[in-house]
Amino acid sequence: MKTDDREQSGKIGSRTDSDALASAFRILARRDHTRRELAAKLHKKRFDPPAIDGALARCSELGYLDDERTAMKIAGHLLEKGYGMLRVRQVLGQKGLDEALIATALTGCADEEAQVKSARLLLEKRALRQGRQAPAWQRRQAAHRFLAGRGFPSAVIGRVLSQ
Repeated sequence: MKTDDREQSGKIGSRTDSDALASAFRILARRDHTRRELAAKLHKKRFDPPAIDGALARCSELGYLDDERTAMKIAGHLLEKGYGMLRVRQVLGQKGLDEALIATALTGCADEEAQVKSARLLLEKRALRQGRQAPAWQRRQAAHRFLAGRGFPSAVIGRVLSQ
């Protein structure tokens, strides 16, 4: 890289739209990102707003950037890992998705019976690792904290612990 190129590379707006698009492709090749995540990463790489907008538009055109698909993938992955609906909602919100997309992605985990089953399985796994030395009331409190930390609603936790 020439000295002049190095001096210009630190300035916003010094790189071309094709550089922003190439950078977006490299970022999306690793994993799916939401529109807001990709824009933030391109901004961090010091591309100017018109170049970022152009790259986002082109990636969307080509089908590489799809917030709905990404929301569904993230929600499915988190559910498989044993997280509850509240945690999934929080993570999707942090990724910059709007409420309509979050609601669509949560349709798969909104079923209370499925959440109860998932929470019960998590507690069974955890009980096998920890044993049963503590009194019942302490185990119940620990289970409540554990499930709440995983993002399960109180109604689901109550049903699991009452059984």
